[in-house]
Amino acid sequence: MSDLRAVGVRPWFPWPLSRWNWWNEQIPAERVAALRVATALVLLIDIGLGYAPHFTKFFSPDAVGDHLYESRFGADHAYWSALRWLPKAWGAQALFAVWVASAVALLVGWRPLLSGLVAWACAVSVWNFNPGLHNGGDRLRHTLFLMTAVSCSGAVWGVASLRNRTDPRPIVVPGWPVKVLFVQLACLYFFSGYYKVLSPIWRSGYVMYWASHDLGWSLCPGTANQVPVWAHRLSALVTLGWELGFPVLAVWRLTRVPTLVLGVLFHLGTLLTLEVGAFALYSIACYTAFVPWERLRGRCGVASQSPAGP
Repeated sequence: MSDLRAVGVRPWFPWPLSRWNWWNEQIPAERVAALRVATALVLLIDIGLGYAPHFTKFFSPDAVGDHLYESRFGADHAYWSALRWLPKAWGAQALFAVWVASAVALLVGWRPLLSGLVAWACAVSVWNFNPGLHNGGDRLRHTLFLMTAVSCSGAVWGVASLRNRTDPRPIVVPGWPVKVLFVQLACLYFFSGYYKVLSPIWRSGYVMYWASHDLGWSLCPGTANQVPVWAHRLSALVTLGWELGFPVLAVWRLTRVPTLVLGVLFHLGTLLTLEVGAFALYSIACYTAFVPWERLRGRCGVASQSPAGP
């Protein structure tokens, strides 16, 4: 009897992906289950704190966004939104009710493929209907919902968990959805750092000093003067080094854990001090897939076959 129970179907990949062990390896099911739970929790927080308090202003029949971005849905564009197909009187309420229901379904692990795809469709619909409510980082949640949907994330820690007393073997699933998230984060960080390093104010480090005093960016401009200027500059320079080095540092075994921990601290810092919306929370949710949750249950058999990298 095998020590591991493999579930899920690996799709066909063209060369060289088909020959790349890192891309095709299986990972413990606990990692994608943690990703599913974290994604669902962040989505509920996003809806409850980001949209609900100003729902009428953003999505009523007379909302500004309904008219401001109407040209996006012309015949010469490929944008779509379910909010454009539903009646204005109650369409937004219905869509958000479905969105909340999909988040709850993801949280408890009920049909994660279906609920993840529904969450993605609702997210894209809301984004396209009124992109002015969002920032570029919010697009990360679209990929997050898709990868959660296709990652067999309901295999454990959910109402449809496959683990039972008659077959207690550790469960492994295809790891490529987590690899997609890692590649997206690596590209996001590297190119963000690349464009930042072109700016003299970033290279000098003073950008964080000015951002922390900016009423449009800072959540706590009144306390910014309590932080020494050198600390603002140091944080900017560390951010540059971390973003540019992430694709290598997060793969190299000796620097992987510090790099990922620094990433979580970075997003926590931006969440508490800067106006970045829910981007920081969705980014932190991505990191849950890189944590060896299976080791907390003492499954040494799974831990020994865990992927070498994120």
